[in-house]
Formats: sequence, structure tokens, C-alpha cells
Amino acid sequence: LPLFDDHQPPGTEVRVRCEALAGQTLIAERHLPAYRLPPPVFSANSPSGLANAPDSVFLVKVDADGLLTLNTGSAGFLHVRSDTSTMEGYTLFTLSEAYPYVRQGTDMLAPLRYITSMQEYDNIRQADNVRSQVEAFWLDAFGERDRARQAIRTYYGRVENANRYFTTWIEGWRTDRGMVHIIFGPPNSIHRGTNSETWTYGEASSLMSLNFVFVRREQPFTDNDLVLDRDPTFKGAWYRNVESWRNGRVY
Repeated sequence: LPLFDDHQPPGTEVRVRCEALAGQTLIAERHLPAYRLPPPVFSANSPSGLANAPDSVFLVKVDADGLLTLNTGSAGFLHVRSDTSTMEGYTLFTLSEAYPYVRQGTDMLAPLRYITSMQEYDNIRQADNVRSQVEAFWLDAFGERDRARQAIRTYYGRVENANRYFTTWIEGWRTDRGMVHIIFGPPNSIHRGTNSETWTYGEASSLMSLNFVFVRREQPFTDNDLVLDRDPTFKGAWYRNVESWRNGRVY
């Protein structure tokens, strides 16, 4: 069957038709997954634009009919190119079997780091039953089971949507757009330019509105890498929204 998504589960065999390269030997680089989180919206730092250095480099052969057979292997990504003088090539990403969904307790824990202290996060991570402790965190924040369940559906629904729309070589919820989407929710409006997106929370013409500008960053692995133009004035809004989640109010 034809594939229209360059993100595939582990162990998937993919055939790439590249007739112009029939019979040629290509360079393949396998990169391990990156597990970093982006700096907060008010930070002076931006997330790194480079993926991890290749874990391994090997050669792959395009057959005489112009078909290249690749196996996604385990989590990470595979970058294939024909010319050593350029990084331009074909990239195949491998995420978890459940991607873009949140299924396991460990999947629920990691995105919680946006609204927990390091001590809280470590206490949950070290628990015998991580999922139970994650659910206890939400119950403590929202007080009632029904409200906690709704908060879980909303929060992790945003995580899954971030995975669908913002994934690059890292899961979508770990990107700048994913972080903003999870904490602030869907914007009132989005303006897309050639190399940027502006998300507006509130009325576009209001001085009280909040505008996040994401700028496309050129790199060889994906064209979906947009980085937030961070601003220290976002600090108040960030902490208000984080506290809203922690105090039982879905934002």
C-alpha cells in the first residue's frame, strides 16, 4: 500500500521508489530519539535545532528497478542521502507503536512535566504504579473523579493532537507548538505566512490578546520545525495557565 506519512511504527518495512537513483548506493544514518523538552515560552533560550548525532552510519542499495527497501528499526529516525556534500535527503521517522495516542502510564507521565515541579515529577516517576500516581495527581488537583477524568481527557487529548500536527524528529508534544497547545489550548485564530505562524489568544485587535509567533527553521530532516519567538513578557501568562491546571481549572 502507498504510504503518505513519514512517521511509521517500529519494525516497519518501507519501499521507496527513486528511479533516478536506480543501482546506486546511498548513505544511511540512524539517529536515536531525542527526549528533550523545550524551554518555557519566556526563556531566553530556544530549543536546539539539531537532532542527536548519528548512532550509526551504513550503506543501502537502490535496486535496478529504482526501489529502496528500508526498515524503520526501533525509535529514532533514518536519514538517507546520495551525496556526502549535502545533508538533503529522505527521512523516515520511527515513534512508538501507540503514536500518536497516549496509552501507557509512562506516556501519561512525560507530558505532565510542563505543570509539575521536578520533585513532584520524580516522585511519580519512581512510583511502583506510575499510571495510578498520575491519576492521583489529577484527582488531587480537581477534587472530584468526574472532573479529574475530564481534565485527563482534555490534557492528553491535546498531547495527542500535538503529536498529530507538530511532530518532527521528536514527538509533537515536545515541540514549541505542542507545548503552547497543551498549556494554552487552541488559539482563537492562526495566521500562516510562508515561513511562520502567529497564534492569537483573544481578539486579534485587542491590546490584551496574547500572540505567539512561530518561525520555520530550515534543517534537512523535516519542514515542520517551527520555533517560538520567546519573550520574557509571556512569563505571567505561562504561570497563570500552569497554576490554573494545578488548581483544578482547565484552561
